[in-house]
Amino acid sequence: METQSPTVAIVGAGLTGLLTAHGLKKAGFKVVLFDREAGLDARTRDWPLSVHWALPTLKALLSDSALAKFPQALCTPHVEYTPEIETMLCINGQSGEVMFRSQMPGMRRVTRQRLRRIMATEFAPAIHWNKQLEKIEFNGGGDGPVRLIFADGTTVEADYVLGADGASSKVRELLFAGGDEEVAQAKPSGFMCATGYVTHHDAAKVEPVIKLHPIAAVTVGATSNCGVAVMYADDPDDMAKWTIAWIKIWRRGKLPEPPAHKGPEALAFIKATSQDVIDPFRSQIEWTRDSDPCYIDEMRTWEPVMWETHGRVTLAGDAAHPQLVTRGQGFQHAVLDAEQYVKALVSVRDGGVDRQEALKTYTADVVERGAKAVRQSLTEAELTMDLESVGKTLMAKQGHARSA
Repeated sequence: METQSPTVAIVGAGLTGLLTAHGLKKAGFKVVLFDREAGLDARTRDWPLSVHWALPTLKALLSDSALAKFPQALCTPHVEYTPEIETMLCINGQSGEVMFRSQMPGMRRVTRQRLRRIMATEFAPAIHWNKQLEKIEFNGGGDGPVRLIFADGTTVEADYVLGADGASSKVRELLFAGGDEEVAQAKPSGFMCATGYVTHHDAAKVEPVIKLHPIAAVTVGATSNCGVAVMYADDPDDMAKWTIAWIKIWRRGKLPEPPAHKGPEALAFIKATSQDVIDPFRSQIEWTRDSDPCYIDEMRTWEPVMWETHGRVTLAGDAAHPQLVTRGQGFQHAVLDAEQYVKALVSVRDGGVDRQEALKTYTADVVERGAKAVRQSLTEAELTMDLESVGKTLMAKQGHARSA
């Protein structure tokens, strides 16, 4: 049993890192965060995401002050959620007919940036920006504190280190250093993803989206599957001010290679290759202005395998199991990671559980369910591209309920 609350260093101040920090602080741990970005607003890119089966866990981890502000992160705070609204509307991408509603009981739609800002507020003094991790050193073969060495020459010691630094995790890379380093690399999935969002300043351009579904809708069974969603609806009485987000996913090779991955040239490419997309999905893309955000990426995945924790260092969220958006499970598992990590450290501090065993058990759970979730996201993407196989998807058969 540890005699005092250890210090936990979290690498990555995104949603996973910040949520874990909240849970650890509530449990009495000292927490410090490090992020390679210049600050909270260094990246302006935002996107909506659904929290569903993990929502009760997320709320339990948040501090009281952050939980009180949680409604500020909602995309549509005015909506009264019902079982019909707590769904993802899935539409035939060729005919426009409704195929099914993927059930998402308890779902709430938030934007990443707003939720991140709420969670970061009370940790502002503990977040160190411009910190690019370069090396991890284990003192005393893992018996002593871990030393983090950053590119600016600074070093920090902590009792535990959690890598929550995203799909291209540096912590993951370092955990596999000296061994089969290729194993640690996220792989291209073969699926391209374009995202954008636009404030029309015209209610008539927002209404077609709301008529489909007040939260979000997607197409399936087409060359390019698309989605539309309300991202910001701060004034429920003025739809003209609402912001609509859109997404487009296709198999790499089915369309020409994009000439750019962000900006007006990327948007022009998306518009030119979306002429066969049904409305209102196509019109939301067409009405996006050159000055509006647009990004194109090839989604990457990493099917986790067990790593050596040294009883001190492990991973969570996209650092542990980056997956495709098509199954809608990535953030749910990140929330579960945060909960289980806090429980593991509490069991060592308060319950006399062996430190090595606690971290190994936590990691084994993350690897097992994370690997399954990654595989499911890839399979789901494949099945949604063909009308003949859409009915075999998990979202058609069991909704967005937990499946890994």
